[in-house]
Amino acid sequence: MTPAHADQLPRVGMFATVRNRRGVVSAVEPFDGDRGRIHLVHLEYKDDQHPLEERLLWELEPRKTLLEPTALPQATNSEPMPALDYDALLRAARWTAGSPWLEPDGKAPWTRPPISSPFHGAVQVEDFQLVPLLKALRMPRVNLLIADDVGLGKTVEAGLILSELLLRRRIQRVLILTPASLRLQWRDEMWDKFSLPFDLVDRAETHSLRKRLGMDANPWRSFSRIIASYHYLRQDDVRDQFLAACRTPEGSPHLPWDLLIVDECHNLMPSAFGEDSDLCRMLRLIAPQFEHRLFLSATPHNGHTRCFTGLLEILDPVRFSQTDELRPAEKERIQQVVLRRLKREINARTNPPRFCTRVPPRSRLLKLSPAEAALSASFDGGSRRSSLSARRTQRWWPAPSGRRRMRMRGLVAINPQSCAQPSIERKLSTTRLAERLARPSARSWLR
Repeated sequence: MTPAHADQLPRVGMFATVRNRRGVVSAVEPFDGDRGRIHLVHLEYKDDQHPLEERLLWELEPRKTLLEPTALPQATNSEPMPALDYDALLRAARWTAGSPWLEPDGKAPWTRPPISSPFHGAVQVEDFQLVPLLKALRMPRVNLLIADDVGLGKTVEAGLILSELLLRRRIQRVLILTPASLRLQWRDEMWDKFSLPFDLVDRAETHSLRKRLGMDANPWRSFSRIIASYHYLRQDDVRDQFLAACRTPEGSPHLPWDLLIVDECHNLMPSAFGEDSDLCRMLRLIAPQFEHRLFLSATPHNGHTRCFTGLLEILDPVRFSQTDELRPAEKERIQQVVLRRLKREINARTNPPRFCTRVPPRSRLLKLSPAEAALSASFDGGSRRSSLSARRTQRWWPAPSGRRRMRMRGLVAINPQSCAQPSIERKLSTTRLAERLARPSARSWLR
């Protein structure tokens, strides 16, 4: 990078060196005063020192330096560059930039920059997977329930939204709640497809962290991107640790967390009758600590309107409240936060269809060979004899009382070692006993 001119004003996305620390300019606010126009600059530092961010008056800072992004070679003073080398240089400059886009003229903020997360991920994005991203970017506060069909890529859609918000510096602290069996899958997906490192928080990681940093170390405060199981977070001591890490200074306008992603959120849905589950109470308690919320589920509605509206209330308490019946105004608001597409809808809009079409089952006549026909007949005969013997046993089997009970005990005690036999032999002996009892002679003996 090359230093900018001394009189150049900072722009969003530029690197700046202030107070012997380097950071990225995330916001610039001009103010007119007695001394002329001054600029309040919001700077996010990129080192491991504190504070992590500061707001300062740019004109009053001594020894400040702005760093321009890496400039391309001068076309007039050098030979033409090969096409492959030029593409490599352009990609390197784009991928190593502090911000993917800068304002074209630098005089006004870029209100609608183009999306960049699909170009920073190692995934082939389908066109329908961009719809949740565009819908989320139109929201001042992202409250979105993605209820796409199984196999449409809800994880990829959530990763695109997460990556885009990070590139635009709208979020910093992220928590992903999943079932315990999906934690590793989410971590691998975020790293392999979007180059986003996440830390798993569980009992083992908490003990390891406390060994390194001391007994007072809190993993919810030490890590900024966390993947955890919601069954782990519902425990009382773990939930208390999380809430302790969510404390903010009194009067602060900022929430302690930026984005909450809940996978398989139907498991945390409120109950239709009686008290809510521990998972639902946990989600109600921690959801207000997040600025943005993103819920994922292929089955968001279990047939009870009260459960569905309760989940929407946790997602966006401003638009929804838990109720037993949806009014027309609430049905219209559902379209603003819920996005659901089925595979047949995607197939109807694409040519050729992207997914296979399900057809109703049809019966087919099978032609069996003589050996297969004999084997099928033998199985059918055995099943008929078994069902017949069972019906006979149920028809004449009397209530075991008095003398009959004693005779049955004597009959069962014929083989006292049957309890020590393997399970298969015991089943065979029980079957033989039922066949013996089904005979007329055994019936007369029990009488």
